Amino acid sequence: MMDEQPIKDIEFDPDSGSESAVVYPLVADSGNRRVLTDWLTDHDSYRLAPRDGPVTEADCDICIADQEGFEKHRATLESAKSAAEPVLLPVLLLVSEWDSDFAGREGGELVDNVFVSTVDEMVSTPIRQLELEWRMQALLRLRRQSLELAAKQERLTVFRLAAEAAGHGIYITDADGRIEYTNPAFEEITGYSRDEVLGKTPGLLDSDEMPPEHFDELWETVSEGEVWEGELIDRRKSGERYIAYQTVAPITNDGDLQALVTVQTDITERVEAKRKLERHRDIVERLNDPIMLQDREGDFELLNEAVADYAGVPAEELRGEDEFLFMDEETAARIDRQKSKVLEREEPIDYGVMPTFELNGEQANFSTTRYPYYDRDDNLAGTIAICRNVTDLQERTQQLRVIDTILRHNLRNSLTVIGLLAEQLQSRVDGALAEIAGRILESAQDLRETGEKSRAITSVLADQPTRGRVDIADAVRSVVDVVREDWPDANLAVSAPERATAITTLKIDEAIEELVRNALDHSDRETPTVEVQVETGDDAITVYVVDDGPGMSEMDRDVLRLGAATDDLYHGSGLGLWLVYWIVSRASGTVTVDDLESRGTRVTVRVPRHSEG
Repeated sequence: MMDEQPIKDIEFDPDSGSESAVVYPLVADSGNRRVLTDWLTDHDSYRLAPRDGPVTEADCDICIADQEGFEKHRATLESAKSAAEPVLLPVLLLVSEWDSDFAGREGGELVDNVFVSTVDEMVSTPIRQLELEWRMQALLRLRRQSLELAAKQERLTVFRLAAEAAGHGIYITDADGRIEYTNPAFEEITGYSRDEVLGKTPGLLDSDEMPPEHFDELWETVSEGEVWEGELIDRRKSGERYIAYQTVAPITNDGDLQALVTVQTDITERVEAKRKLERHRDIVERLNDPIMLQDREGDFELLNEAVADYAGVPAEELRGEDEFLFMDEETAARIDRQKSKVLEREEPIDYGVMPTFELNGEQANFSTTRYPYYDRDDNLAGTIAICRNVTDLQERTQQLRVIDTILRHNLRNSLTVIGLLAEQLQSRVDGALAEIAGRILESAQDLRETGEKSRAITSVLADQPTRGRVDIADAVRSVVDVVREDWPDANLAVSAPERATAITTLKIDEAIEELVRNALDHSDRETPTVEVQVETGDDAITVYVVDDGPGMSEMDRDVLRLGAATDDLYHGSGLGLWLVYWIVSRASGTVTVDDLESRGTRVTVRVPRHSEG
């Protein structure tokens, strides 16, 4: 280096992989500098540090300085060596024979301080080239050793940081199997603190559920220098058993076992989930109804033999495919749209009854409900569909519709005749006979209404319920407006939020209207009062129909709560409450009845809430 160029800093590259050692000369004497430069240039094992750029960018493996250069740049050298630690940046100081007392100047300061912090070797000049070579190589060996040690320390630091942050339990034992190190995950999995296990063997985790052959195989494997891995059952400090997947790696030196590194993963939940899945798979396989699980792209991941039988395609060929493999394009496209809705809304969808498959040359009707499917991390992973073969049910339903239509037609015609005759009789008589004629008219009208409710119940039972998002608050306000027209003198009130969206049957408003009308019909007050309240909860929308009437009979309560009557001769208040029960039941809702403290009844209807998010 040129002595005219001041040194601001010396940078050191500990990762330098060059074969030639880089020498940084701090030789101020021009003659010595020329001789040293020529000598270094003639040796392939050395390279001079570049001098065409700022010295702050110079990298070197060893620094050679004479007295003047050293005194001038002593502070910089001290700083450079300190920055390089723990790697050694060797400094070789050249001292001329005529100034041999250089080291003892200034009261021994150079000896006491500089040799400790800055100078690693000092030689007198002139020096023989062989001795210079020997001195430099000795210093460079020390440097290489410091580099190797620093690299090992860095790897050890990285390993410790990785082990401490790992989500898997890690512990290290000596050759005798005594624990020397554990990471935080080990403590979390086993319940043992590090202090509790240091010096002990992994036997404290033994659950007594593994056969001795298991451990014999483990030790035989690692003793041969091989890695062992497998499952085992261990026991936590609390006594709770857990299933672990464990890898045991031996650390050897010249073939001798020095230590063992064990990595353990708690797979209890995964194993239990797999066993549960296998049980569910077995149940699914036994069912005659088609059941299929599809990923977000619609490809089959799990399906039973019923799907394969109805599709006419082996199950192994269906996996990884979708409905387009075996359905006509229109039907498959319709199902694909329904799957997209389930994924978009994250709520179940009923397809209704649709002819999909051909069985034995005939069309088979299937009713399908598709649900969102979530993985173990609660992420939406796909959909699961459950199909029911309702071909026979469809035929019986059709027969029921025919019978119902005929009966209602004949009943309506007969009631029309009865009504006309009763009106004629009422217009020609008076007194008791006129009163009887009026009662005949009322009975005929009641029978007409019963027939209509019978039709409504038949429709509810025969058809697949059409479910969707319904604003219950808006439905309640509409129902009360309609009923108010027929009961202008009644006190009808609504207490509801601006919006209350539920996932329910679209007929839910009919059930609410029936409850309101039933309360008014059976009131014993001149001015009956009915209030309909709507409340939103985390999972459900609740509707309360509260009246001030005489109360509800036990038989009517049984109809609403259970869809059954306790008395075979039940004559209750008619088919209206049965209609309420069936509508709410098919909406996956519930109905309860309570008496109020003073007087009156509160009927509570709950249906699933739609998540607005």
